[in-house]
Amino acid sequence: MRITKVTTRNGDSGKTGLARGGSVYKNDAIIHALGDIDELSSVIGVCNTACDNSSVVNELKLIQNDLFDIGGQISLNKDGANIITEASIISLDKHIDRYNSSLDPLKEFILPGGDSFSANLHVARAITRRAERTVVELYSDNLENNNVVMYLNRLSDYFFVLARFYNKNKNIIENTWQR
Repeated sequence: MRITKVTTRNGDSGKTGLARGGSVYKNDAIIHALGDIDELSSVIGVCNTACDNSSVVNELKLIQNDLFDIGGQISLNKDGANIITEASIISLDKHIDRYNSSLDPLKEFILPGGDSFSANLHVARAITRRAERTVVELYSDNLENNNVVMYLNRLSDYFFVLARFYNKNKNIIENTWQR
């Protein structure tokens, strides 16, 4: 698909078109899910600008591609959620295990923070959780073995563990919740 004109004025009435055809109001559950996925990909782009590790940047770019695929799946077929394979979920699990293996167990809740990269990873984690909630709402009749929901669930864990791993490797002390 080639986009030659960005401003079409088609959405001026509060509706927007879907890739599968037809249109919905901009407050439809599909549009909420697409917006959350888009916002998540955007904050990952912000994370990439602050990351000094090319391997991690490449991981994050692959995740952005997965998110683009998820957005396409949502826009094309609200009821189907098979664009994300089990291999994608297993890959996230492996990254989580690899990063987590060098971390101390948590004894208290940690407060989001660190440098710009790790703090934005926490923002990505929070946006992922919101995206997961909107996708769960969207697929409420099709949640069993839904790879998109499982992927987003793992992705929030990935961002949390990666932020902790990065802070540890940069000798940034985690701030813990104080009662």
